[in-house]
Amino acid sequence: LANPDIRPTATEIAWTRDAFRDLLRIRSSTTLLRLRTAADIRQRLTFHNVGSSQVPTVLAAHLNGAGYAGAGFAELAYFVNVDTVPHTVTVDALRGKAFQLHPVHRAATAADKRAAQASYASATGAFTVPPRTAVVFVVD
Repeated sequence: LANPDIRPTATEIAWTRDAFRDLLRIRSSTTLLRLRTAADIRQRLTFHNVGSSQVPTVLAAHLNGAGYAGAGFAELAYFVNVDTVPHTVTVDALRGKAFQLHPVHRAATAADKRAAQASYASATGAFTVPPRTAVVFVVD
């Protein structure tokens, strides 16, 4: 970072650290984000937003927690939007489910306040993800 105009400040560094810690808390809340075998991955992980109509800047995936030790959630969906604008990804297979933002994102102490702006419309299966944000939705 030779250009001093784009060097991160102490505040920006602290925010990044705290946002990363939030993601680590989410990871530690469920074994679904720490699957141990290839068989578990094949059985439980599904990627969405793929193919010719995909939003190329959004990663979307779903994990099935049914019967998985330590899952803590029946289902989990995660999205990473690397774009500078929000995106909505509709996942027909997840329509009608009771997804809500992970408790870490909903907490008043969450570092990345943008994550709390993410939303899910059960009737349509549409997930809206703020720009440059990683969010996790869960079904208890």
